Amino acid sequence: MTDATIDDCYKHWRGAAFNSSWLLYAGYYLCRENLSTVLSLPSAPAGQDSLTKLLFTFALAYVIGHIFAGTIADLRGPRHVAMIGGLVSAVATILMVFTHTLHNLLALQLLNGFGQGLGFPALAKLLATWFTRRERPPVLAWWSASYSLGGGLAASVTLWFLTSNLLSGWGWRRSFVLPPLLLMSLSVYFYLSTRDRPEDEGLEPLGATDPIDEREAEGVLRGWWIVLSNANIRTISAMYFFLKMTRYALLFWLPLYLVQTSHISSNRASSSGALFELFGFAGALLCVHISKKHCNSRRYPVATTLLFGLGFLALLQPLIANLGWWASALSICTMGLLVYAVDALMVSIAVLETVPLACSARAIAAVNGAGSVGQMFSPLLVTWFARHYGWENIFNLFLITFMIAAAIVAPRWNDGPRETTMEEPLLTRS
Repeated sequence: MTDATIDDCYKHWRGAAFNSSWLLYAGYYLCRENLSTVLSLPSAPAGQDSLTKLLFTFALAYVIGHIFAGTIADLRGPRHVAMIGGLVSAVATILMVFTHTLHNLLALQLLNGFGQGLGFPALAKLLATWFTRRERPPVLAWWSASYSLGGGLAASVTLWFLTSNLLSGWGWRRSFVLPPLLLMSLSVYFYLSTRDRPEDEGLEPLGATDPIDEREAEGVLRGWWIVLSNANIRTISAMYFFLKMTRYALLFWLPLYLVQTSHISSNRASSSGALFELFGFAGALLCVHISKKHCNSRRYPVATTLLFGLGFLALLQPLIANLGWWASALSICTMGLLVYAVDALMVSIAVLETVPLACSARAIAAVNGAGSVGQMFSPLLVTWFARHYGWENIFNLFLITFMIAAAIVAPRWNDGPRETTMEEPLLTRS
């Protein structure tokens, strides 16, 4: 092949890796919040009072799925793992149409959570393979919109299916059938349109790697040991336990907080809560720019500053709530921007800078899995706190979790990116 032909091949497959993985992970959200949305409706099936148990079950299976996905994606490739995850999640969601008992819903939530857990480690591995270490920060910042902006878009699509005239006789069942069918289509499209590695198309790898590090990381147990013994991975995991706990508390409980404290309608509270995800996308781009331009590509100073900023914002929230809806909406936008900024900067970018490519999916699985344990306990903690201290004081809990997260990463303020020659670009394909 000529150089021009090779360049075109790289452009095609790198573009496909980004675009298809973005669409697929945004599509995952089509089957992530269906049950909680439907259970809030007056005509919903039995189980409205068991949302906390259902969320806990989903998060538990999500963690297990991460461990499985991280291992298989590193050893066998990420494409089939991500596709299977989407198909499993879609099937589990469709089956919810045929059962209304809490026991069966919990079983299907386990299956759904496991399928959902296969997505993130596999897709992160795919992006790490198709983009060099220097290219990843802006690429992953743009890609993070798949779970901030994309998550909001998926929720809007689900709501549209639920309220449109399309198959109106099905009622709430539409949200358990039509979104999963769309996720199935996206899963198959992703698999057909991507490749695991450049070598699968006869192309050279995009970066140089340390052969000793890569060979050691290929073993199942050895790769996990490299990940779990890494001090940076442990620090980011501990921080993300508290950050993701708070992020999901805000995602699921912010509308209820607004209804309880601001006394606005549930519809307006839901639309206000959606601003949290909508503005998260901008935060990822901003923090990558700040880290590169002002901190010499160090991630910890930016994360620490933003986490302390979130704590200060939580401290001011009772005052902000008294200023009216517009002040609350602005606060929600700012909080979403900062939360997703730290999330993208540390959980995707910093993690992939820390470990060899051969165990990158396991590193993502370890960190996001730790965060998902926090997500698992989030509904239990929020409901307990609200019951004992009232919804008007819930941001005092978030103040504590943000401050703990900031305190965990602050001691690494001066740590820079991993000093290594791994994955420095051999090629400059665009």
